[in-house]
Amino acid sequence: MASIIDSFRETFSDNLSFLKISILSIPVYYSYQAYVNAKNDYSGFFWLASLTLFFLFGVLINVTNRVLNEQDSVFPSLNPFKLAFTSLKGIIAIGPLTWISCALANYVCSFINIIPWLDITLKTLIWLVAAAISVTAFLMFATKEKITNAYNIKLLFDKAGDMIVVLVFFIFQLLVINLPTTVFIGYTLLVLFGFGPVLNAFIAIAFVFNIAVTGHYLAQVHYEIFSYEKINF
Repeated sequence: MASIIDSFRETFSDNLSFLKISILSIPVYYSYQAYVNAKNDYSGFFWLASLTLFFLFGVLINVTNRVLNEQDSVFPSLNPFKLAFTSLKGIIAIGPLTWISCALANYVCSFINIIPWLDITLKTLIWLVAAAISVTAFLMFATKEKITNAYNIKLLFDKAGDMIVVLVFFIFQLLVINLPTTVFIGYTLLVLFGFGPVLNAFIAIAFVFNIAVTGHYLAQVHYEIFSYEKINF
């Protein structure tokens, strides 16, 4: 069974992990600074944040691919051209499927109006299905970083149902493990230094670290969803 603890441990102990996380967290830090200093003009923030997320998506794909293919290290090299190319392929592979599933989920949810608690439950389930389709497509692509793999529709819908349960457990595990780590350390820094550069830098580092942890965890999930076999799509 996929373990978030294993993902935390192996990501943290990876070769030069802290250095790479620190480098990747720099644009995250300045994206937040751009937001704080926007003064009602958020165009600079949106450009920097979009560019940062674009490259971090490439990191997420590379981490998942490297763990799946049993590479020596979890983190990829920080070659911006390679990360950009990987991210672009990922968007082409996963973007259309994600857009369609989210559009359908939003359309179906617009008809749900029964009673509040039931509405929330049904809408949550519908959005989980949409998310499961997107994440399953991501795993199918990340295996060999081949765009056409994500469009194996039969395999996609065969496995997306299993992904719903995995997503619920992942979100729960990620929240629980971040409480004694990220939240505790962040609160300590807040008490010692208050709101400012030190706390913001830590939050940026924690954000990047959790992205890498997610990639590692998804690689573990791949073995469960696809029956621990090397799938040749």
